[in-house]
Amino acid sequence: MNQFACYSLCLLIFGLFALPLDAQTLDRKLLLWEQKSIDLGPVLEENGVVEATFYGLNPHQDSIYITEVITDCGCTAVGYSQDTLLTDKIADIQVRFDPDYRGGQFSKAIIVRTNRDSVGDTLYLEGINLPLPENKELAYPHRKGAFGFRLPTVHMGNVFTNIPKTKFVEVYNFGSDSLSLALEQLDLPLHLHLVLIPEMIPPRERGFLQIAYDGAIKSDLGYFEENISLTIGEEEVPLDLKLTAVVFEYFDPVPRSMESVVPRVGLSESEIDLKEINANRKVSKSLYIDNLGSEDLHIRKVMGNCDCLEITLSDEILIPGQRGSIAFEFDPKGRRGIDHKHITLFTNDPISPVKTITIKSNIK
Repeated sequence: MNQFACYSLCLLIFGLFALPLDAQTLDRKLLLWEQKSIDLGPVLEENGVVEATFYGLNPHQDSIYITEVITDCGCTAVGYSQDTLLTDKIADIQVRFDPDYRGGQFSKAIIVRTNRDSVGDTLYLEGINLPLPENKELAYPHRKGAFGFRLPTVHMGNVFTNIPKTKFVEVYNFGSDSLSLALEQLDLPLHLHLVLIPEMIPPRERGFLQIAYDGAIKSDLGYFEENISLTIGEEEVPLDLKLTAVVFEYFDPVPRSMESVVPRVGLSESEIDLKEINANRKVSKSLYIDNLGSEDLHIRKVMGNCDCLEITLSDEILIPGQRGSIAFEFDPKGRRGIDHKHITLFTNDPISPVKTITIKSNIK
């Protein structure tokens, strides 16, 4: 290729890039949705199709009308208003989900295209699809009175202090009478709120126990096993449940520019190897904890995973640059072989609020 031809090609390419893009690509006029994601929660197959509606406002001076709505699954059908939307008028997208499909967590995408947005805005319909089991005895083997549960314990998982964690626990009524929760649950801890859905479960049908766990009201951190007692119906039949949760303090994300300003926890070691020790002799050791940040470091809680650990903390608050210590005494009595224990630290370090110290040993 000669020099002139090469120069001409460069001009052509530059000219193509300099051309204005399609107006619709540059100026997407989107509907303002009331919510772009709707969570249906648990969906029971036997209840049939469930419906939800998305509402979208036209905030623009230009009129808008929906040209196409696409779903990513045959289990989701949609209907939508096809009228032209003037300024401040509202469109609605009706979504119908058929639970007669594979069970489990689902998130269905709904793409909405308009005459002012050919790319399409994406909405999401979410929930948990629960098929009806054929063998109820096998599906709900753990009985609490007339109620059958899939598991013997309710596992709430990780709970943070900024917002209550909600869990839906599937229950089946094996009894011959409809069951409901008593209006007052006097023995229920303040950090727990329970609702039966529906309020009354007919015999040989299933529903949900909705449990909300408020980590802020719990006002403690770490792993918890709790035994809670409920009363069922007007006769106040007791129903005891075991519940587990791990509560963490919530911190807002920290900008990179603030990482050296906030409290920062530093440990002299996070893994301690006691090597070979005698089962009849207690072992003591300590390590350092430093505040590497520019604000006070608050040590919220220190806990071990075994009663065999006795832990002593030198300071609950460390000013910037201060060093403290954590001492522990391990009693290996009654243990043999390779052993691992853990000490967990909860602090107000927003970047790394939880630190774990592993203690290894070989007990003879």
